[in-house]
Amino acid sequence: RPSLMPGPLWQRAAAVLTHYGLYVLLLLVPFSGWWYNTTAGFPLKWFGLFKLPPLGEFDRALKAQAKDTHEFLFWVLAATIALHAAAALWHHYRVHDRTLARMLPWLERRGSAIKEQA
Repeated sequence: RPSLMPGPLWQRAAAVLTHYGLYVLLLLVPFSGWWYNTTAGFPLKWFGLFKLPPLGEFDRALKAQAKDTHEFLFWVLAATIALHAAAALWHHYRVHDRTLARMLPWLERRGSAIKEQA
């Protein structure tokens, strides 16, 4: 991960929290889906390759809670991704800094090629 760009403290804190939030959610969403499969009594085959062991027993009472948890975490992940993308686009088009170019290598190369031609 590249170092943070200079900027206001609140933006740097938001960037750090968003990055860690993405990492945590990218782990929690699959595990909550695995939990949902377990409580529904449905064996989970990882990408159709092999069965994962259940995380517990079939449980009708927990099934609804597991489903709600999985769906909620999915929407939190989707919102976090949208926020992350919107912030990158804002930096690129409004602030005109290198934030997006640092995330997308082809923008960085294109920018350096333009500078070399000038």
